[in-house]
Amino acid sequence: MEETMHYLKSKITVLLIAAMLLCSTAAVFASGGQSGSAGTAQPITVKFWGGVPPENGPQAVVDAFNAEFKGKGIQAEYTRFVNDDNGNLLLETNLLSADSVDVFMNYNTNQVSKRSDSGMTLDYLPLIARDKFDIAGFGAENVAQCNFNGKLYAFPTVKGVGRCTMINKDMFDAAGIPVPTHWTYSEFRDIAKRLTSGSGANKVYGAFFNTGQFIDAPLFHFQNLLPDWQYAADLKSTRYNQEPAVKEAIQFAVNVMNDGSAPTHADTVTQKLTQEGMFLSGRAAMTFGAWIVRNVKDTVNYPHNFVTAFAPYPVSDQYTVINNDGGVGDFISINPKSKNTDAAWEFVKWYTTKGIVDMAAGGRIGLYAGLDQKVLTDAFLAGSEKLLDPATTQSIYFYVPQDIKYAKVTLKAPELTQIWSESLEAIYNGRMTVEAGMADCEARANKVLVQ
Repeated sequence: MEETMHYLKSKITVLLIAAMLLCSTAAVFASGGQSGSAGTAQPITVKFWGGVPPENGPQAVVDAFNAEFKGKGIQAEYTRFVNDDNGNLLLETNLLSADSVDVFMNYNTNQVSKRSDSGMTLDYLPLIARDKFDIAGFGAENVAQCNFNGKLYAFPTVKGVGRCTMINKDMFDAAGIPVPTHWTYSEFRDIAKRLTSGSGANKVYGAFFNTGQFIDAPLFHFQNLLPDWQYAADLKSTRYNQEPAVKEAIQFAVNVMNDGSAPTHADTVTQKLTQEGMFLSGRAAMTFGAWIVRNVKDTVNYPHNFVTAFAPYPVSDQYTVINNDGGVGDFISINPKSKNTDAAWEFVKWYTTKGIVDMAAGGRIGLYAGLDQKVLTDAFLAGSEKLLDPATTQSIYFYVPQDIKYAKVTLKAPELTQIWSESLEAIYNGRMTVEAGMADCEARANKVLVQ
């Protein structure tokens, strides 16, 4: 009898311990792997990284998400990285940690390709299938850009608006120059010369190319070539030195810089010149990369009163335009090392189909077909009617072509991009001619391609 009672007490003790462990485990699971003091569950925090300053939309997004998901035990916080080489290296370093980044933005498909090859991006397809998520609302061709080896590592979230030239309309008006609706490299160069004046610190340039941030910013050869132009058909060699349209575009940029109509690449880098510092201060009449439209609207940090208008990119003097590339952007991914995958996925679904409306004021217009387009447009234009030319904002900035063509080959893309950038730098700095630079680029790229 005594042995029986001892046995029963032992069993009860074991069951009580098991029950306590089970309750503890459940509490930790409910808190997303975080245990609070005195047994209080803590909300899961989704750590979201992007390249846009928080005040230009991301903070409003996070605030709206936190308000809506407070009762669901999920919150979000935003970290900004600068979308340049150093900023992207910082992001990728943090992607190696399970605690630093859950959700992040890629700003081109080369970044998606590189990060998927390095195990830095989660395959969305199982989550999409599980939740029957309406990925079709982003456009099949748009989404396909991020499908590598049968896995989907990102998908676009915004329309690629802003593939245009930003123009100081007041300067154009004063010089009696109409805002172009179609123009060639030569016409652009002539206008840039006309709008260049002064010298030294007071010099006003006709154009600013922003090559310090994006070294191929002033190159528009993609308008004359099909995607993947740099690869030979058998993918065993490259074609950097075989496309006259490429050399024409590079020579165009070199000529404008050598004219003194735009800061040289060397000056841009050594003086750390920026689009905001040049265009919004009135030191440059034109620039490329209309993502700074968010700063056009910010007259507190960038005081100015001139009107910004938009023109299409200049086109080749010799070759027929055959290609509309791009069209979408801000490719969102989840870190596969995240401890909060389900919460991160909830954030991604909400952000892309609802929360992204708060990014419109900063110039990022949501791609998802279910979004209210009038709401997006009104949010973008609100309060900026005296700073943005309404006609060209609608006809040029918001224009997204229907026949968009996308690159599909990513073979050694990061390595080829690096060689391309190094070759352009050698050309811009006068160490090589355009012809020699592209010959060297092709020879080096070929060696990488066959490794």
